[in-house]
Amino acid sequence: TCSNTLLGKFIRFLNETKIHLVASSELFIEHYLRRNFAWYNSELWLEDIPPNVKVLVCLADQDEIVNCKKIEREILQHNRLVAEASKNGTFPAGPRIELLLWKDVGHAHCVSNPERWREIRDAIDELDCYWSKNVHVR
Repeated sequence: TCSNTLLGKFIRFLNETKIHLVASSELFIEHYLRRNFAWYNSELWLEDIPPNVKVLVCLADQDEIVNCKKIEREILQHNRLVAEASKNGTFPAGPRIELLLWKDVGHAHCVSNPERWREIRDAIDELDCYWSKNVHVR
């Protein structure tokens, strides 16, 4: 991938620097992140999600903050367990998690990108359609 080349590393450095500069030097963003953002509420345990809840996780493959590969592995493992439970007739520990993965983009790439907004909306519409046709909560 391009992240292993010198140019890719330079681009990643610029992205990380941009995030650091904006988040730590812009007065209102820094104030909000330090005072109003509850970091301890930012965890999502897949096994704690009720089976009747629809979940879409959007990840950026080159995220500078979040370990995308680890989260992707966790979601795939969770979905395997849900599929096995469904196949065996046992009640799954949670819902199937839908994943939208963007390649070669960094953290918060979707925030200012209308094309990504459409992709998210389309993925949610597909999820709604699937649930309305296939999922029956016990």
